[in-house]
Formats: sequence, structure tokens, C-alpha cells
Amino acid sequence: MNIGSFRFKIALLSALISGLAVGGFGLATWYLLHRQKVGQVDTEIRSLGARHPGWLASRGSFERFQSSLEFIFGEEHQGQILLLLQDAQGQVLYVSPGWPEQIDPGQMDLSLADDPRTSGVAAPSPLAAYRGSPWRAGGGTGRGALGRGPGPGGSGGPVVFTKTPRFFTAQAGSSAWRFGVMGNNEMRLAVGLNYDRVQAELNRMRNVILCALPMALLLVGGGGWLVAGRALRPLNTISEMAEGVTARGLDQRIPPLDGDPEIARLIRVLNGMMDRLEASFQQATRFSADASHELKTPLAVMQGELENAFQAAAPGSPEQQVFGNLLEETQRLKRITRGLLLLSQSDAGQLKLALEPVDLSAELEGMIEDARILAADSNLRFDVEIQPGMRIEADRCLLRMALLNLLSNAVKHNEANGFVAVSLAAGKGQAVLTVCNGGPGIPLEDQPRLFQRFYRADPTRGRTRDGLGLGLSLAREILQAHRGTLVLEGSRPGKTCFQAALGSLLPAGIAGGSST
Repeated sequence: MNIGSFRFKIALLSALISGLAVGGFGLATWYLLHRQKVGQVDTEIRSLGARHPGWLASRGSFERFQSSLEFIFGEEHQGQILLLLQDAQGQVLYVSPGWPEQIDPGQMDLSLADDPRTSGVAAPSPLAAYRGSPWRAGGGTGRGALGRGPGPGGSGGPVVFTKTPRFFTAQAGSSAWRFGVMGNNEMRLAVGLNYDRVQAELNRMRNVILCALPMALLLVGGGGWLVAGRALRPLNTISEMAEGVTARGLDQRIPPLDGDPEIARLIRVLNGMMDRLEASFQQATRFSADASHELKTPLAVMQGELENAFQAAAPGSPEQQVFGNLLEETQRLKRITRGLLLLSQSDAGQLKLALEPVDLSAELEGMIEDARILAADSNLRFDVEIQPGMRIEADRCLLRMALLNLLSNAVKHNEANGFVAVSLAAGKGQAVLTVCNGGPGIPLEDQPRLFQRFYRADPTRGRTRDGLGLGLSLAREILQAHRGTLVLEGSRPGKTCFQAALGSLLPAGIAGGSST
């Protein structure tokens, strides 16, 4: 998986956006659940504290009330409720028997603010409140949170709690307690409920959310990957088609798609571009072929006239030297014209081959003899290993042109007292030719451009060496027309090697002629 791909980025972006949304939703859900659970506990604490104002009457009332709570709620709730009573000076009047040792009741902050709803109302003494309270006879609870009186409006009864209740959570070892503080100007009552069960429930909800979030992200990311792959499938088809377009395949077009308007428009644009490229390439190819063809006749006439003038001039005269130079340039123009014509025909897929069985071993030996003559002045050493009797089906004239280009390059771009190594052997059903030579080697930055037309790896040599810059490109086109290849096998200072695969080998019983 390519992490830099557009598909991966879409999947990652989908997962991130969905993760933020799901994470935010989960956080908000947990926060609301937390508030709800804590609110329920606080409501229960307020209800317990305000249910009987008589709690404030005496220590015995508290002890009886705690025993009643444990009896009502059952054995599993024993020790789950704590009561603490202080006077206005902070003196502890009552503490539940099961009070945790980790929480000092004398150090607890039971300060309360005045309740604005009860401002200006004097609270009776606890005992008076108890004796005069209608709840003593079992009346309705009314607004128990404040202990104000019966009925929905809370009027008609004495005010017991005139302070605004306050709630907080305290930790006692591994247990958590939720405390609610209520009271008036004379007393402070703290009611605590064990918070472990609520905390455990909230923790379970948090863990469920945390576990579900990665799974949701994985599902969203996988879904985004699949959706992106499906959306990019037409683009992959376009890419594969574009990769297969060559100079010989400009007539290929991308099949239209009707599903996606955006992709359909892109295909139409690309196909229109291919139409224009094909028309321009065909025009350039026709121009190159026509120009090369039209130049053949005038160049032949010029060559004939220059040869006649060269022979008619006085031997060694300046005129004969001029005619000789012009004759060499005319022959050079003919070679360029011939090469351009062959290349334009190859580009257009119209390079015609006169195929016949060719004894490649014999042909190559004859070409090496010509190369020895060409290298007579350079004192080059030839190392030749040719497997005899190797025959292929090829166009003799074109094949000879391609191989001579390789051999002449090996001679021309060599060094004095250098070497030329030629080997011909069978490999994977093909004839494999390797041509190596000495010399400074080809610079690394020039190697990718070796087969470009009119390109020379040594721009400083100018015309000091005979060459058109078409030899390697022409040789590769000819070999490709024979279903072969030509590659640079390697180049370093002192040795440069080219390898050519020359079509399919013929059975040994088929004879082929030779021409040297």
C-alpha cells in the first residue's frame, strides 16, 4: 500500500473526519451520561437529607434513621450511606459508625451559601421544626430538597434548610463517596452515598466508547479505501491506456464511460488531445518521409556531377580538393537522408522488411573484417567469439546497417591501443550479440539519452569524428522491427558494452546465404 497515493489520502481523510465526529459524539454522550448519573445521585442525597427534619433533633434520631435506611435498602446497601452533623462552629455532633478512616470529618469543608429563595426567613430550631412539622405524621414530602413544607409549592411548613446545597466527591482509598451538604444558620448536615457503583458504570460506558471508536475508525477507513478504489478505477483504466500509447499506437483511444460525468469529460478531453497528437505526428512523419524521399534525387545528381568534376580537375589542384570536400558532404547528406527516411517509416509502422534466412555468424565475421580495416590506424585489438552456424530470419540489408553502426561506434569511440570485443551466442532462443570497446566510457548523465536522434554524448568533439547522431537510434529501430532489442549493458572508464538480441533462431537445417 502506497501511503502517498491519492486513494490512501482519501481513506485517511475519511477516517480522520469520521474519527473527529464519532469522538466528539462519544465524548458528548459520556459527558451527558456522567451529568445524568451524578444528578441522580445528588437528587437522592437531597431527598435523603430533607425527608425528615427531625434528623436535627438528637443523636438518637440519626442512629434510628440510619438503622431504618439499612433495613429498608437491604444488607447489600449496609455501609453505603454516611451521615455527618456539625454545628455552626464546626463541632461534630454526629458521625456514622462506618465513616471511612481516610476522610477526616473534622477537616471537611461544610460551608454553605445562603439560599436566595429563603432569604429573610428565620429557621426554627431543629427540635421545634421536628415537632411542628407535618412530616411527623407521615405527610407528603413536598419540596424535600429544601424541607420547606408540604404540597407542590412548599408553603405552609417551617423552613429547615436555608442554605444552598453543595455537592462534591471525596476519595477514600479505593472507594469514592458523593457528599451533599445541607443546613441552616445553626446546623450543617452532610449526607454521603457510596459512588463506586456509579463510577464503575461510568467507567464501563467510557471503555465501551473508547473500544468502539477504533473499530468505527477502522470501518470508516476501510470503507473510504473501498469507495476511493471504486471511484479511482476509471482513472486506473485511463493510466493503463496512456502507458500503452507509443508512436506506433497513437490511434488508441480510451473507451467512454457513461456513469460519471466528470470522468466522462476527462476521457473526452484526453481522447481529443490524442486526436490532435496523432494528426500532428502523422503530419511530421509524412513531412520527414517526403522530404527525405524528395532529397534523394537531387543528392544523387549532385554526387554524380561532383564526381565528374573531381575527375576532370587537375590532380592535386585546389579545385580537386574543393570538389572532394563537397563530395564527402554530399555523401554525408545522403546518409542522413537515408537514416531519416528509415526512422520516419519506423515511426509510422511502415518499415518494410525483406525477410530471408541469414547466416548471422558469417555475416558478422565479414563485418568484423571491415571493422579491422577501419581501425587499422588506431592499432586496436579485436577479441572475437562467434558461435558458428547461427541463423535468423531478417532483412539482410537493414540488419547489416544496424550491426555496422555498432561496430563502427566501437572503433570510432575507442582509444589508441584499445580493444574491441565481439561475442555472439545463443540465449533464450535468440541470438545475443555483445559489442564492447575501450575508451573513457559514457558519462552517467548522458546514458539515458544515448538513443535520442542527433544526440552525441561528447558535444566537444564537433565534426572531428564522422558521425550523424543517428546510428544508435537507427540500429535500435531496425532491431525492434526484427522483434529484437538493443540496450547499453554497462559503461565505465575503460569499457563500454552494448547488447543486442537479434530475433528468433532458425533450426539448423535451414540454410542462409551470406554477403560480405
